[in-house]
Amino acid sequence: MDIYVPSACRASSGQRYPVLYLIHGINGYEGSWQDMGFAIDTLERQIAEGRCQPVLLVMPDCNKWPYKERPDHHGNLWRCIFHYGKLSREHDIECAISDLIDMVDTTYAVSSDCAIAGLSDGARMSANVANKRPDRIRHVGLFSPVLRKEQLPRDTTQEVILFAGKKDMFFHNGERFNRRLNKAGQPHRFIVLNGSHNWRMWRQCLSQFLEQWVGGPNSRSDSESHRTSF
Repeated sequence: MDIYVPSACRASSGQRYPVLYLIHGINGYEGSWQDMGFAIDTLERQIAEGRCQPVLLVMPDCNKWPYKERPDHHGNLWRCIFHYGKLSREHDIECAISDLIDMVDTTYAVSSDCAIAGLSDGARMSANVANKRPDRIRHVGLFSPVLRKEQLPRDTTQEVILFAGKKDMFFHNGERFNRRLNKAGQPHRFIVLNGSHNWRMWRQCLSQFLEQWVGGPNSRSDSESHRTSF
């Protein structure tokens, strides 16, 4: 895993900060959110601009492909799906994330404000972990998710922010899950962006999720580029 403590947190003592668990998509790795998602740069920039508060970032390796069998370029997507899709290690990975939450709680000065966000396949794992740990996770970010009714929140006090791209191949899945959230009476926001199923879209999702979750005094209001449902 990669754990990042913002400079604002390192400069202070005795204060506790929120923590965000970022889950990559299928066949990603612990560095995906920084190498391609620019998560650390985005967080530090938005803190400096007063658009969000400091939070700890925890970015675990949630790849289903056994580590020793991955090629240097982190694997071929379709080979990973066909070889490990049916023998999914999702349950083990989700249990490991739950254990990781406990480890971070006892190691770092974190507050009770805990969030998890994931993209694509990682969004499903994020929803599952949120259902396993409603005692800790209060906010859930779902970016370009592939979700079924099994991923509906079991705790109606959790705040869910669902993102979908207009050009995303899973856009209709996001719309369908939004309808399910509405039917279940789950408080949530459904944000539609002018994006596709790629890192350019997910970088926007992360930026807006941070502002929605821990927005600072200069956080921006919802723009015309997306639709919000409650």
